[in-house]
Amino acid sequence: MSDLPQYETCPPTLASRTALKKQGLVPTGDPVATLRYRTPQGYRTCALYSRAEARPEREARAAQKRRQANAGGQFLLFPFSSERT
Repeated sequence: MSDLPQYETCPPTLASRTALKKQGLVPTGDPVATLRYRTPQGYRTCALYSRAEARPEREARAAQKRRQANAGGQFLLFPFSSERT
């Protein structure tokens, strides 16, 4: 994550995972930046995600269930080879 841009204040187009969760959203991609903030123990960083790429949590859970259901039927992803037996 060191090659991502780093901010001292969060831009309005980005949000942390916690801020997205409070709005009922989940990130769908990788972090696009980091936020550096100060705590009594020193400086810390957290990942920032694009608000435009986030989607509602209910939609994300439904998509995850569909992927899990489809994974059971996709046996051609791992073709059988008689050489391995």
